[in-house]
Amino acid sequence: MAEESALKTARRLAQEGKAAEGLAILRDALRRGQLAPAEVERAGRFIQSQLATRNLQIGDAPLRVLLLGQCTTAWLATSLTAVAWAHGALLHAAEGNYDNVLQDLSAAPGAEEEQPRVTPINANGAANPGPPIASRKPQLASADVVVLLPWTQGLRAGPAEALAFWQRAWELAATRLGARILQVGYDWVTPGPLGHHLGAREGDVALVRAANDALRARLPAGAFFVDLEQVAGVMGRERFYDPRRYHWTKQPFSDAGALLLAEHLWAGIRAMLSGPKKVLVLDLDNTLWGGIVGEAGPLGIAVAEGPDGEAYRAFQLHLKALAQRGVILAVASKNNPADAREPFRSNPDMALSLDDFAAFEASWEPKPAMLRRIAAALGLGLDSFVFFDDDPAEREQIRQALPEVEVVEVPPDPAEYVRALQAGLYFEAVALTSEDAARARQYRAEKQRRAAAAAFASTDDYLRSLQMRAEVGTIDEASLPRCAQLVAKTNQFNLTTRRHGVEEIRRLAATQGAVSLTVRVADRFGDHGLVVVLIAVPAEGEEAKTLRVDTWLMSCRVIGRTVEEFTFNTLLARARELGYERLVGEYIPTAKNAPVKGLYDRLGFRRIAEAPDGAVTYALDLAAASPAHTLVACDPVRA
Repeated sequence: MAEESALKTARRLAQEGKAAEGLAILRDALRRGQLAPAEVERAGRFIQSQLATRNLQIGDAPLRVLLLGQCTTAWLATSLTAVAWAHGALLHAAEGNYDNVLQDLSAAPGAEEEQPRVTPINANGAANPGPPIASRKPQLASADVVVLLPWTQGLRAGPAEALAFWQRAWELAATRLGARILQVGYDWVTPGPLGHHLGAREGDVALVRAANDALRARLPAGAFFVDLEQVAGVMGRERFYDPRRYHWTKQPFSDAGALLLAEHLWAGIRAMLSGPKKVLVLDLDNTLWGGIVGEAGPLGIAVAEGPDGEAYRAFQLHLKALAQRGVILAVASKNNPADAREPFRSNPDMALSLDDFAAFEASWEPKPAMLRRIAAALGLGLDSFVFFDDDPAEREQIRQALPEVEVVEVPPDPAEYVRALQAGLYFEAVALTSEDAARARQYRAEKQRRAAAAAFASTDDYLRSLQMRAEVGTIDEASLPRCAQLVAKTNQFNLTTRRHGVEEIRRLAATQGAVSLTVRVADRFGDHGLVVVLIAVPAEGEEAKTLRVDTWLMSCRVIGRTVEEFTFNTLLARARELGYERLVGEYIPTAKNAPVKGLYDRLGFRRIAEAPDGAVTYALDLAAASPAHTLVACDPVRA
């Protein structure tokens, strides 16, 4: 008897009143890549149906995504729902009318339906082919993300007209929906009558690339661009597109193509809302090199000569490039510590060095314990980790013990390692900043700081020895990408965890009477970069001369080093300069921001309101306020 598929199991359990159990099984199968593309799409429809019937018991509201395209988006929406579920997120995916982008955006505030649309299915569970439903309306009056999907007919008038069309869509998405924008690019589908002259000036390739270059150049800050030409090229257009499906339903993607595009859409959504994964934890034996170093010795491992050796070296070169763009590398290896480090010191064919790793765990302890220590040493959550290990048993142990960690399904052939890691799209980012590129260096400096701390009897003596200096600025166009990045991803030191988009940050910072602060911190070991964002705006209503702190966040790298006190002193001085008499701030608790629970109390604020959910509102009279003790040196009113 054939084994029941994960989707059938989930459906059966839902009928038995065990929907949560079935959905957990389905999520595990999706994460492991055990479902065929068509089954992934059906899984997405099943998840949507469970959301619609409220069988999904969730703590947070689902992420609202609206897909608008110059082609039909039905299969894409459900595939995206399944991909997000595999990564622990629940989507409320709604669709607009076929090739009705601007009209749907213009009408969005009047949309009344709040249930996700489920694609009609026939008796055997297959999607009913047929023309788009012309009367369907977009079903979200607001959205967290709007996905904009062009198609070839949008290029008939040329790149300039196409750009103007999408710029209008961006404007409407921001003003009518308050949404973040994920813009998909154009692609050419077949060589057509030009054959090898397709890339000529008048050919489709040149037209597509000119349009995509224009879209990239003018994309709003904080938006994400998915390069459809690149995505289709990875799979191959013969497999990525389905001309029959397009002619029947105006949906151009095959099942496999829709799934691949959905994975890229999810990577873009994750990049905009929470940022990329930060840490890549690697095994050593048969992962960074071929063989077991404890048996073969540091010079006997395969890392250069021969097909396998060249594959391992290519993987190392790829990892080094990731580190140079800001991905933090760490090692978790079951090995003798000396054996594990020796190849990096003595094998001349190694592309990676010990300096490329921010943390190095080599012992015979279980790997979940190693990852927990790495997380503690780096001050980062395990939900920002990716784990790469050739041993299936080790991968399974991490999945079971640390489900928040992304585990790469590593293929048996090292020549496929780079492709397997890239396929996860774990490190996609809205923008690459100078702080990203400096991250590995910053964590190496942090290791030096921690080593130095052991020589001091008191925390104050240690902090004085760091010789910390701060540079205070305001939120401007140069700092806006980094500020938006911190707003999107900072969890621990974040008093309100308001996830403002770029345009909202720009608007708040430009408000008449507002105070916006950025703080860069450096010490004798190195530069932390821009680590503090604070936005305070005039209170509304009758609270004249009151400044309300809307957003105050700080990188976890500098928590506990009196940078928060320095920031408070700077805010105090700015508020007084502008004639304010009172500061008001809020602490809104989340699962991760307990470290700042008592911050306002410590700074001398008084509690003026407390909510049942634990949120507290504070006030401080500026006439009686005193600066806090800080060991960070800088003029706090410097512009």
